[in-house]
Amino acid sequence: MKKIYLFLTFCLLTSGVSGQSIFDKYEDNQDVSFVSISPKMFQMLGKMSVNTNDPEAEQFFEIIKSVQSFKVITTDNKSISKELENYATMSIKNKGMLELMKVRDGNTNVKFYVMESPKPDRIKELLMCVTELDEKISIDNRSFETILLQLKGDIELDQISKLTAQMNLPGGKQLNKVSNSK
Repeated sequence: MKKIYLFLTFCLLTSGVSGQSIFDKYEDNQDVSFVSISPKMFQMLGKMSVNTNDPEAEQFFEIIKSVQSFKVITTDNKSISKELENYATMSIKNKGMLELMKVRDGNTNVKFYVMESPKPDRIKELLMCVTELDEKISIDNRSFETILLQLKGDIELDQISKLTAQMNLPGGKQLNKVSNSK
């Protein structure tokens, strides 16, 4: 009988700790804007041959080759915002991520965390959390309260800043300042 209770307890505990990430949880939620670019898409983009005289386009495709996954959630829903912030905090602790930078500009907080790669000057994961304390963040005439970005791969930090700048993502300017100061 004890074995049955232990088994049931184990099942209940493990069912609450599923491997579902915050991105999986909210990908179909109408209260968030969600973007996820799969590893397969990055493989396909990396294999594309670009015949262009545009050095920025060529540089963009070089960056793409090192990215495996890109996910972003944005929301103005206060309870989801809080959950996104909690997810970022727990991810940082559980994965042993290092704080790269915190920026407070007016009422906007931007936090960057990285998981280092065994290779020097490279990272395996970047987590960026942007929150607005009182008002909503405005990007391209859209307002958000919280933005959570996750980027995985084998990436040089200066490449990430170029990618975020080219994609007009929040925090790109701040990240560019960090990589230029190295």
